[in-house]
Amino acid sequence: MRKRFLAIVCACCVGFFCSPPSHGSEVTFDLEGAIEFALEHNPSLRISEKDITAEGFGVDAARADRMPKVDFGSGVTTYRYPQPLTPIVITLPLTPALSLPNFEKTVYDAGASFRLPLYRGGRVTGNIRIAEMRKALAQDNYRASRQDLIYNLTSVYHKILQLQKLLQANEASVAQLESHERDVSVFLKAGTVPRLDLLKTEVELAHARQNVLLVRNNLESTFELLKNLMGMEETGTTISLVEPPRSPGPYPSEEESIATALLKRPDYQAVAKKKAIAEDRIRVAQGMWFPDVYGAGQYIKRGADATSYKEDWYLGLRLTIPVFDGGLIRSEVNREKTELEKVRQEERALKLAIRRDVRDAQLGISNTLDRIKVAETALVDARERLRVERLKYETGSGTSTEMIDAQTALLRSENDYYQALYDREIALASLRKAVGEYPAGAGGP
Repeated sequence: MRKRFLAIVCACCVGFFCSPPSHGSEVTFDLEGAIEFALEHNPSLRISEKDITAEGFGVDAARADRMPKVDFGSGVTTYRYPQPLTPIVITLPLTPALSLPNFEKTVYDAGASFRLPLYRGGRVTGNIRIAEMRKALAQDNYRASRQDLIYNLTSVYHKILQLQKLLQANEASVAQLESHERDVSVFLKAGTVPRLDLLKTEVELAHARQNVLLVRNNLESTFELLKNLMGMEETGTTISLVEPPRSPGPYPSEEESIATALLKRPDYQAVAKKKAIAEDRIRVAQGMWFPDVYGAGQYIKRGADATSYKEDWYLGLRLTIPVFDGGLIRSEVNREKTELEKVRQEERALKLAIRRDVRDAQLGISNTLDRIKVAETALVDARERLRVERLKYETGSGTSTEMIDAQTALLRSENDYYQALYDREIALASLRKAVGEYPAGAGGP
């Protein structure tokens, strides 16, 4: 017993000291890994999964409507006047005797009954089709939520990379201005520059440091947004991201993209299912004009106390035909037809929105490609200008203002270049979302 206790204590100690830390750790993700983690842990996506499960139970409930219903019941009832325990049987006039049941004021009863639907004008099968379509609709909504999550996470992922590049550029600008401040201080002591140059440099340096703080704050806020999308609950965990390779080209034309979107977009497929549901609901409403046919039966025992019972039973076939309902069925049919027209207009509006999404994504890609070319040239020119202005200032032929302007122009060029570079990746992700396609490794539908 003592040895077993020591073994348990040792195992607990090993598990405690060897368990991975959940707070204060650093985790590295590439884009594919971040998407896989989000698809597994995002709570909104889990809600969409539960919607599918719930609609699956709805299918089971609809199918149960065509099965017989069997109920058991029992009770005790006290009447003002004595009641027969079994039906009164009166024989024909030529029969020798009259059969009369026992009469009691307090009656105990227990028994079972059943009801079996045989024909309901197609309403049972129609409701089953509707329930199955609702489940398929929930699956399409889940796929749409998946694509939204992938797109949002991809956009935030590249935004973080852009902010990191911008932070590096701003920190490099601060370092350059600090070096320039030291040079100006040396020249001021030597009496070769006015004090105004040092004041201008200090002002620009303070502004550059403020920019670093702003970019760092935006970067931290965007990291928190990424954690939220990924469903990470460990607030103390630090995330580092891996720079993904640039998306290859070329990308499909606008006509190809629209055709692909109409085939693959889950929201467009969901509208088609909504239209099928509306059509089935019209048929179900029209089925209310048809008769209901069902079988029924009951077996019951009744007695004056809890020990002596008289049995009775019946089996039957019932038919119910609607004759007059004040226009209720017609109103239901007209309402469902109106809902179908609404869905058709929704389908048309979505088709127009798909064309606009594809066109916007195509324009965004073309725009970013042009911006990248312009920004690359401007970045090379800005670096060369800063190099020249630094040499001119060090040799005494340039001014501090020209040096600061060159540094500001370089920072602006770097910002424009990285903005265009990562906007291209976001535009490509927007095109994939617009056509209903998953990126590689995202686990398609």
